[in-house]
Amino acid sequence: MSQQIFPFLLLLLVTHGAWAQTKPGAAVGASPASAARPFHPDAPFTNAAAFSAAIGKPAVMLDSPNVSILAPKSREEAAAIVLPYLTRAYDELHKLVGLHTKYKMLVMAYPKGTPGVRGGTSGCVIKYTDENLDLASQSEWTQHHVPHVSGYIEEMAHNFVHATGAEFGWEMIGWTISVKVSDVVAPNPIHRQSVVETQLNQDRTFQRYLAAGRIFPADLSGDQADRLHAYLLRKCEQKYGPKFWPDFFTEVRKQHAAFSAPEAQGESRGLNERYRITVDCFDRLPGLGFKNILQNSGISTTVAIQSLKPTQPGWNRKLQ
Repeated sequence: MSQQIFPFLLLLLVTHGAWAQTKPGAAVGASPASAARPFHPDAPFTNAAAFSAAIGKPAVMLDSPNVSILAPKSREEAAAIVLPYLTRAYDELHKLVGLHTKYKMLVMAYPKGTPGVRGGTSGCVIKYTDENLDLASQSEWTQHHVPHVSGYIEEMAHNFVHATGAEFGWEMIGWTISVKVSDVVAPNPIHRQSVVETQLNQDRTFQRYLAAGRIFPADLSGDQADRLHAYLLRKCEQKYGPKFWPDFFTEVRKQHAAFSAPEAQGESRGLNERYRITVDCFDRLPGLGFKNILQNSGISTTVAIQSLKPTQPGWNRKLQ
């Protein structure tokens, strides 16, 4: 980006409330946009000064009401391009799910090579390396002038789903709705082709699974077993129509008390209960027959895939 364009972009973003910057050393709480929503109490860094000290180089914080980015100063221009995409993605996810994330989203772009940073999210904090802000190396940007943001959007979607309590597959509700939102916020042929290829693999895996008598293919690792869940969600959406996800999340919100009950809490202890409630929510969608679909596919209606331990030795490669 030229030096002439960048100041104009900053002015445009600040004027429309999509972006504000906290100076190194300034507390996030000092920003009006940040004051409305807190970050997770365990977020490792919540201002540019602390992040700068951690990475050993100058850092910046770019802010909006629901999403902030911490990045090396050298990635400031790219972060300023990416943030409006993420704020719009947040709004689209909020519109679809009907709830906010539990905390304000914080994207942390660590320098490439930082130990332990491989991508992922926990507690509304997304940790990636700053390679995702190297726009010049992204074919989506160089060919279509759209930054590669689908990974960020997927992680954000997982946090929205986590806020509802819903469980299906490892993270297949979040993945599926993130694909839809990415195509709204950052549409481009490269991302669409990637999704097509992923869905073809899901289709092939499901057909192989059925052909083997509802036994997951032996040559695929157990952590890929929720390809089956992704396949079924897509087929259910095609059967039900465009209101599939809005209607599902309406049912989920009605079950807030059930998802919040003591027996539904805990990553392991309440997992099957949350899964059971989620399946019930899908099953209440008129004409879908979700439980029958699962039963006919050899997938449990009451036991979450994680509880079957598919990544551990001894798994029988069945899903019920």
